[in-house]
Amino acid sequence: MNDENGSKDSGVGPAAFVGLYMQTLRARMAPAEYKTLAKAVNEFCRQIATGGNGSFQIDDTAFTSGLHQELATVITMLATGRTDHHYIDMPGPDGSLNGAMVQADIANDPEQLTAVPTKLNTWWAQREAEDATLDGIARASGLNTQR
Repeated sequence: MNDENGSKDSGVGPAAFVGLYMQTLRARMAPAEYKTLAKAVNEFCRQIATGGNGSFQIDDTAFTSGLHQELATVITMLATGRTDHHYIDMPGPDGSLNGAMVQADIANDPEQLTAVPTKLNTWWAQREAEDATLDGIARASGLNTQR
């Protein structure tokens, strides 16, 4: 990691990068859009801080694809401490349009980029299968499985 992309060596951590990025978003977004995004970022951080998995509901009518992209950018910055990831559009397993954050080297390599949807959709299908198995085990043993 180099200093221009954020690193531990630079003395600037992920929270500082996110703070600066959020300030730039506030300056260039409509106030209502920024408020919606800030609410989602705060809820994500609250979920993580309280031991949640970061999953939460967002009002779909107010949350545009542009806000989804900005939320993905902020979450990636928090998780990686880097600012050089790229948002890509990609088809989901059901054909719907989704997005993903990828490293700059992947975004700039057409071969790697075309493999991303398959890898993510395979991972997601495996995760859903594992969750279903665990939920079945929990139900069979009489445990509460509400998430």
